Amino acid sequence: MVGTTVSHYHVTGKLGVGGMGVVYEAVDTRLGRAVALKFLPAELAGDPDATRRLRREAQTIGGLNHPNICTIYEFDEYDGATFIAMERVEGRNLKLHMAQRPLSTADVVAIALQVTAALDAAHAAGVVHRDIKPGNIMVGPGGRVKVLDFGLARRFTLPGSGEVMLGGSTIPGRPIGTANYMAPERILQLPLDPRSDLFSLGVVTYEMATGRLPFGGASPSDTVTKILEEAPISLTQLSPDRPVHLERIVARLLAKRAEDRFQSAAELRTALQEVANTPKTSILRQFIERLR
Repeated sequence: MVGTTVSHYHVTGKLGVGGMGVVYEAVDTRLGRAVALKFLPAELAGDPDATRRLRREAQTIGGLNHPNICTIYEFDEYDGATFIAMERVEGRNLKLHMAQRPLSTADVVAIALQVTAALDAAHAAGVVHRDIKPGNIMVGPGGRVKVLDFGLARRFTLPGSGEVMLGGSTIPGRPIGTANYMAPERILQLPLDPRSDLFSLGVVTYEMATGRLPFGGASPSDTVTKILEEAPISLTQLSPDRPVHLERIVARLLAKRAEDRFQSAAELRTALQEVANTPKTSILRQFIERLR
């Protein structure tokens, strides 16, 4: 597709390929802005179920407006090709970002805080992401973070009482997603729960702080067994320079039972801000200064 024009978008390059889609960079010829276009993989282009999933992804996040969530511009079809046009996010994904150098505690907490803010907004709108992992987190200039790829997202019901009413479930069979970052209830295909996103963020934060996965196994089945049955090595045992309070936060996020974790992204955000405000690290001040 590189060099072609789709609707009013001129495709200039390929950004990435995944099981749920192919993403290209393009220029919106009407507005002169850079965008990203997500198409179905060639083998799914004519699949009505796949098209429905892509449409649902656009509809799910089309109503979300938050600085830490990638913005959707439109869902369209052109010459038989169905696609989503979205914000072109600058930077690199967190997986590549972590590979460049060890992250300071300031960076770890600043990234976790921004992902938490994105999840808080999504959950408040009744959306569970279900695929939080480094590959879906972009770190841009100045350390600004964007959460991408809501292809596996689902909706849940949050009544006026503030208690979570769980609704819907995954498709029967093998759960879709990346095993290393799945909460136990996702693996067991229990009803949707926004707290599963917090477990995934706990895995990501542990990985940022230690350079290792908390439940990494020799095989997917080994990883699943560890997630369901084993406790990870403590964060400070692997990285003694990290704050004990950060270790406690991550340990709580990685609790096997959802009721033993933070019960909301807002609650987690408060706990992370306490780490950020400690005099020893002055993390928030460092981060804010970088954004100026």
